[in-house]
Amino acid sequence: MRNKNALKVTQVWETENKILLPSNKKVFIDVIEQVASLFSIGSFYYYIIDFNELKMDYVFEGVTDILGIPPETLTVNKLLDIMHPDDLASMPEKETFATSFLFGDITKDQLPDYKVVYLMRLKHINGSYKTILHQAQCLIPSKDGKVEKVLGVHTDVTYLNAPFDNRISFISHKHPSFHYRATKTGYKLIEKESHKFSKRELEIIDLLAKGKQAKEISKILYISILTVNTHKRNIFKKVHCKNTSELMAICLREGVI
Repeated sequence: MRNKNALKVTQVWETENKILLPSNKKVFIDVIEQVASLFSIGSFYYYIIDFNELKMDYVFEGVTDILGIPPETLTVNKLLDIMHPDDLASMPEKETFATSFLFGDITKDQLPDYKVVYLMRLKHINGSYKTILHQAQCLIPSKDGKVEKVLGVHTDVTYLNAPFDNRISFISHKHPSFHYRATKTGYKLIEKESHKFSKRELEIIDLLAKGKQAKEISKILYISILTVNTHKRNIFKKVHCKNTSELMAICLREGVI
């Protein structure tokens, strides 16, 4: 079953993202490393996939810290092989939906402006699963408007204990962002654009993501604990969640943190 689902994923890429006119442009790794670091809120690694040949062009050494494997061993097939069986089973539908958005809902010139964001679980070499925030963005489009090279950034967010689900987001800082949740009949739009937080609320969210408690936050921001808790209640109300773990899951997918 695992091999069957992995084959379905690669078939989606090979059919929906079939490249007829490659650009053959080169990627400069030193520039990409700077870009990748902006995607991350914690321990991360990044990689570059060449979809014309369906192979890894480059894998950052940070993969060893997160998954316990040398960078040269992370191939496209290896990535699918260490994915949690439930996540791999949902990948064909998720990637089909992602390609339909990228090639149908936005214009060709907007393709490099959007990143695709969702959670996945990958197996560490010790057998445990890490919760990974997956972010992928087109680096180089082909001449016929497909994704030729993509930057993938995997951030280890296991420590946040965020509830796992199959939501998928398309985030842009230039155009409207979109957030969808998986249903029995496909993906349903939850929100267009991200939630609007005040500057103070964003500061508190950032500190919560770093594991800070209300007492610590009050000292860092020079406000009372009562004020911190009031902000937290307002934040929870805005995103319709009940606790910090749920908040982290939403903010991760929406690119807030």
